Amino acid sequence: GSEMCIGDRENIANSSSRGPAHDGRIKPDISATGSNVYSTIENYDYGVKSGTSMSCPGVSGSLAVLYSAFEDINGDKPEAGLMKSIVLNTADDLGVEGPDFIFGWGRINVRKAYEAIQNIDYQSGTLADGDSVNIALNIPANLHSAKIMVYWTDPEASVGASTALINDLDMTITDPNSNLLLPLILDPTPNASTLNNPAVPGEDHLNNVEQVVLSQPTGGVYNIKVKGYDVAQGPQKFFVTYWFEEEKITLTYPLGGESFVPF
Repeated sequence: GSEMCIGDRENIANSSSRGPAHDGRIKPDISATGSNVYSTIENYDYGVKSGTSMSCPGVSGSLAVLYSAFEDINGDKPEAGLMKSIVLNTADDLGVEGPDFIFGWGRINVRKAYEAIQNIDYQSGTLADGDSVNIALNIPANLHSAKIMVYWTDPEASVGASTALINDLDMTITDPNSNLLLPLILDPTPNASTLNNPAVPGEDHLNNVEQVVLSQPTGGVYNIKVKGYDVAQGPQKFFVTYWFEEEKITLTYPLGGESFVPF
């Protein structure tokens, strides 16, 4: 995954690269603070540095903690695809609504990712070409939002392939009122203005990750359908993860008598 630098006001650092990938895939994957980070540096010292060299270890360290937590809870280590899916789906959205070519799926939120692991907010399955799997998910009432994601570790493409995706899975969701919901997609056309357009629902045949976001969803049973649209090298294992955002504020800091230093 890619990491981006986020400044003090949750804006993108000028030095950060943008997506998409050469074939239109969404990049970056995840964002993390990388500007003016106080950390260990060379020669057994401490200092302040900026860049993806600082945001990347922040994400790596966060994932190391989450891997350890998963093993503590479940007794075994998770698959990398599951962990990536959980991290992307529980990220705090930044920039335009939904995934974008600047922040990806948002800023990593370790607390939410841990809660998703703890609550077992995920399932897995395997699909061959043309097959489909249905998952009934009960979404509680009075939520602020709900996010549902399918992710699969796609086989490697040939170097320079015009489309990198090998196995194409498609997710659709039917809500309690029989409305069909599609995942969010971006317009990867190399145009400076349209690259900044918000994601809209549609069919995704570029990415190995698809996400449906529900705003103030009606409580009830939602039917998640994952289909093997074009599985050239199957069978393909996939993960479905979900996150329910409640209408509440969770205090994460300070918790132990910490104090803030004024500017």
